Amino acid sequence: MYTDSDGYLPEWLKDAFRFISGALITVVGAALTLDTSPLFLVPGFSSIPLLLLNMTFYETMLAASPFSSTIKSDMNLIAWNPFNGDANAVAGSKDISFYKGVFVFRYGSSGGGGISFGIIGLGRGASVNTVIHEYGHHKQQRFMGLALYTPIVAIPSLISAAISTYGVHANRWYERWATDWGNRGWIWW
Repeated sequence: MYTDSDGYLPEWLKDAFRFISGALITVVGAALTLDTSPLFLVPGFSSIPLLLLNMTFYETMLAASPFSSTIKSDMNLIAWNPFNGDANAVAGSKDISFYKGVFVFRYGSSGGGGISFGIIGLGRGASVNTVIHEYGHHKQQRFMGLALYTPIVAIPSLISAAISTYGVHANRWYERWATDWGNRGWIWW
């Protein structure tokens, strides 16, 4: 019928598929995340709702991509793979990305730094090392559950980042642990 002479789907058809599938699966993912939300607090089992939460963000980005060229270009950087393992591609994103199954959003107008609590937030100037480090914090969350992670790692880390120099903050035990785990391939890779 000569409607696709180069052998590729037209972009509008890809966009329609992304929107419809993304919207439908977002609803299912959100319901499953809410259903399993008590497990957020349980060490080890927090992996289940954390994965569901992050996959819900993935489907939401699929649904939003036809309406945002930035989301589409950021998703193209990781080849639309939510389990992307290329920290360089994540660091090169403008607004959003995914790293090893975790949703990553960019904030601020400049500067680096990051935060990890269910999802990962990166300053626009964040480096590859920051991506890997924040993923290490995500591994801590999966391992400890949010009931332990929040008072033992998250709150002390936020306070330390606010009042300490970078060298002092980076040398705290929970920060060294996050960097170590971010660089290792164990505890759910």
